[in-house]
Amino acid sequence: MNHCLNPACQQPKNPEGNKFCQTCGSKLLLRDHYRALKAMGSSTYSRTFLAVDEDIPSKPFCVIKQFFPPRTVSEAQKAAELFQREAVQLDRLGQNPQIPRLLAYFEQDKHQYLIQEFMEGKNLGEELQESGAFSEDQIFTFLKQILPLLHFVHSNQVIHRDIKPANIIRRPPVAGGDSSSQSRSDSLLLVGFSAVKSISNQPQVGNATIIGSPEYTASEQLRGTPTFASDLYSLAVTCIELLTQTSPFNLRHGNEWEWRQYLSRPVSTALGKILDKLLQDKASQRYQSAQEVLQDLETLQPREWKSVETFASGSRIRCVAVSPDSQMVASGSEENRIQLWYPGRGKSGEQLGNWLSGHSGWVQALVFSPDGRLLISGSCDRSLKVWDLGMGKLLRSLGDWFAPHNGWINAIALNPTGTILGSGSTDTTIKLWNISTGKQFATLTEHQGTVESVAISPDGKLLASGSGDRTVKLWELPTGKAVATFTGHQDMVRSVTFSPDSQILASGSRDNTIKLWQVNSGELLGSLTHTDWIEAVAFSPQSPLIVGGTRNGAIGFWNPYTGEALNLVQAHSASVTSVVFPPNGRAMISGSVDGTIKLWQAINGGR
Repeated sequence: MNHCLNPACQQPKNPEGNKFCQTCGSKLLLRDHYRALKAMGSSTYSRTFLAVDEDIPSKPFCVIKQFFPPRTVSEAQKAAELFQREAVQLDRLGQNPQIPRLLAYFEQDKHQYLIQEFMEGKNLGEELQESGAFSEDQIFTFLKQILPLLHFVHSNQVIHRDIKPANIIRRPPVAGGDSSSQSRSDSLLLVGFSAVKSISNQPQVGNATIIGSPEYTASEQLRGTPTFASDLYSLAVTCIELLTQTSPFNLRHGNEWEWRQYLSRPVSTALGKILDKLLQDKASQRYQSAQEVLQDLETLQPREWKSVETFASGSRIRCVAVSPDSQMVASGSEENRIQLWYPGRGKSGEQLGNWLSGHSGWVQALVFSPDGRLLISGSCDRSLKVWDLGMGKLLRSLGDWFAPHNGWINAIALNPTGTILGSGSTDTTIKLWNISTGKQFATLTEHQGTVESVAISPDGKLLASGSGDRTVKLWELPTGKAVATFTGHQDMVRSVTFSPDSQILASGSRDNTIKLWQVNSGELLGSLTHTDWIEAVAFSPQSPLIVGGTRNGAIGFWNPYTGEALNLVQAHSASVTSVVFPPNGRAMISGSVDGTIKLWQAINGGR
């Protein structure tokens, strides 16, 4: 099939072999060797065609871009500017194999033409329609591939001004290759350079032209003053469209982007923060370069961890907690002791309390108050104690003359405001406490086995519990109303923890698995397999990372949003009973019944 290039032609399609259009009589072979096959798209000032170069024996495909004939003097000037601009930029940028090369640049029959390399593949808009919404891992890979390309464009002092799914093409896999070829760094191609703007040292005169697709365009670009950060904004809009499979027009309400509510599966807080920063309305509040975004992506997910400090307790460690300012580590032991450790300030632990004020049984659970002034402990002696860290003394015990529980206290959790404490016990109950009064106000009784673990969501709305009855339950706070039960574990659930955004609950079990549950729907998102019983689980507050400590002393690392296993470290010589992250997420602390507490540092990132 041949396609007539005369814009006025009413029936431009012609049979193969025609040299002249059978409708209007126009010559079909452009410049005597480019033959248009079919229309590909159009914009305000141009339209594009898939074509073949008849002068080359292999007859390779190419793209003809035809600029519309001007109707007014101003349109003629604008069309000429766009034509020359794109030709100059493609001639320079086309040196990169991920950008189409300029093959020819000419005027014929009062029309202007660019001939450029044909970039084979499907654009991301087509891929989104065919394959559905992208996963976090796909977005991460996409950003790692496209950002270096965008950096190349910007380093040539060019703003693209039309970043969107339709202008990003995925190169098809290499013939004879496998699916891994899709993850090559050069698999993405960037097209759509008719809107490019060169940055010069000359001051701008008059009003700038507003170019780009409105739903992807930053506010400063709409005002005619784009910057490199404008392309980064458009890239972020592209990402949230790929994640939600929803038009950007529907993802923004007023000045706020509300894309998370359209996700079919949560994304990590870390990736969300990067996208939110890219989507800031003020250009000054965004990343200013593609390299800045890449740097944050490289440190997003640490793979390697090194033990940088070890504290020897002298007794088997049952629990570990870290203060909100990350300056203090507290440990509880089977010798009924609470010890305080100060990373970087020595190896000896400071004991909290004495034989009169301390616990008379194993210290099973510890938690710091949000302001770091209080430490709360739970013990096999069935007591809950509140410690004033400023004075280093016991402030109060929770409850009255009677023990708060009829069995060992296995776990405690404090809500984000420090007002409500939840405690779980071998007596199969969970009790809720008012910290300011020291009074119990609810008892939760639906578990049929020992309560091994409790956690409160970062948003303070829910309490989760794991039990010897192999179930995980969710309870509403502060009412204590049971709202969900998750089943699927084959053995007791030893640890539960929420993701930083409260959207995912992880449960670790003696069936050697960590299960990931979507909180709102109760859907099982995935199951991570370890080498032994899971005794402790923790989410990183900053990275898409979850860790699990086992009975055999190993710690496993995964991306909870993709299920990818990142690392496995033989951390201790005996069971890992506790893993915690300080607020910055770049360190991790583990405690073990081998009597040691170890501080781990992430030593690299990336994928």
